[in-house]
Amino acid sequence: MKPTTIYTTLSVALLGLAACDSKVESSRKDAIESKADALENKADTIRKDAKTDAANLTKQAAMDADAANDAAKARAEAEKKAAEETAESVRKSGDQAAKDLEKKAKETREQK
Repeated sequence: MKPTTIYTTLSVALLGLAACDSKVESSRKDAIESKADALENKADTIRKDAKTDAANLTKQAAMDADAANDAAKARAEAEKKAAEETAESVRKSGDQAAKDLEKKAKETREQK
């Protein structure tokens, strides 16, 4: 045979073998593709769960802030009421002390 024919035949045969994927190679590629798909699905699930968790935390923080504000307002109102009651008590006490002194002054004047 001529060398050109031999080289051509060998080249075609080698190209044919190189172009064919074996069944093992094909299944390996399918397995890798399936694994990659599963990882992408898991990533999507994790991303969705993280977004939901973040939204829930934001809502909870807002509710906690509202509760803290309400508690602070209630505490401030209680402190204000206690201060008003104390002020009233001091006023009454002062009035009573003044009345007692006025009475004593009157009694002192009457001793003349």
